[in-house]
Amino acid sequence: MAARANEAVLNKEVNLFVNKGTTGSPNFVMVGCGTSKDYGGAINVLKLNCDSGTRKVHDGEDAEYDLNFTGFVFEYASANVAANVSRREFETWFKTNPQIAREYRLAGKYEDDLVRDFSAIIASFRESGNNGEARTYNMSFQFDGLPEFSDQGAGEEG
Repeated sequence: MAARANEAVLNKEVNLFVNKGTTGSPNFVMVGCGTSKDYGGAINVLKLNCDSGTRKVHDGEDAEYDLNFTGFVFEYASANVAANVSRREFETWFKTNPQIAREYRLAGKYEDDLVRDFSAIIASFRESGNNGEARTYNMSFQFDGLPEFSDQGAGEEG
C-alpha cells in the first residue's frame, strides 16, 4: 500500500469489499468493477409542539445507514470465483430467504485512508442494459447496526 505523496488530496477512489471468509478468519475481496458508491446515514427527527413553540429533536435511536452500489456485470470462470465477487453472488445472496447480514468494507487505497466496516443485507437488486452494451447492476444495502471506522494501515488492501 502506498502512502499519499501529498498531505491533502481529493479522495477519488473508495472501493467496496465483501468478506468471503469468516468473521474469525476474514478474507475481504474487492468488488472489482464497481463504478459508483453512494453511502450515507440519516437520523429520525421529531417535531415537538411545545407551549413555547415547536422544537426539533433527535429521537434517540441510532442513525440508519445505507449504501447504493453500481457495477459492471462480469462472468467469472469457476476457477476465479473465490478471488472475485460477481453480481451472480450478490443476486444469490439477495434472493436467499432469510437473508443473512454479511460483512462489508468501504476503503480508500492509501495508507491512513478511512475504512468503514459494516454488516448489511442487500435490500434491493437490479440489473440493466441494452443489447450490445455493457450491462450494469445496482444494489442497495441496509446496514445492520452502525459502521465502525478505522484507518487504512500500511501494507493493507481493504
